[in-house]
Amino acid sequence: MDTQFPARRFAHVMAVITLMGAVALPIFQGGAWIFLDEFTALGVDDWGFSFDAASISTPARIAGFLVAVSSACIQAFGLMAVRATFMEAALGRALSLRAVVQFRRFAWISVVMVFVGIIQNSAYSVIFSWGNPEGSRQLEIEFGSNELSTLFVALLFMFVAHVFATGRKIEEENATFI
Repeated sequence: MDTQFPARRFAHVMAVITLMGAVALPIFQGGAWIFLDEFTALGVDDWGFSFDAASISTPARIAGFLVAVSSACIQAFGLMAVRATFMEAALGRALSLRAVVQFRRFAWISVVMVFVGIIQNSAYSVIFSWGNPEGSRQLEIEFGSNELSTLFVALLFMFVAHVFATGRKIEEENATFI
């Protein structure tokens, strides 16, 4: 009897969810900039900046699109790495070399994304204020409690990656005794 079946089923579900997220993230991030007028007309303000969509020039929209999609692609790459870990677990190989390596990749990308997020938000502050009169444009660099909590979670992923690697070594050592 496979006693890991519930965990394997959950891992398979998570692999599907992460795949959907990895595909959807760049599409939605880029789409927000392609349909900026419609997006802001809905009252969606995910950026945390006050701006008039009509004042965002075409070059600024292209810059915003590139910033958003590049960040989303890095995140999607991380999601695909953790998806590989879920797929290995779904196959009953939660501590395989591939699972451990891919989870470590995901953890590193999570750490990198903290700093990419800071750069992204700084770029957005310039993009959203570029149409303002000279003297009222801004560059905002923020490292606050949200970034600290995200960094903490990313470092937690790094710790889990080390635990996975240790578990893999122990599993390999045990296999030599059998």
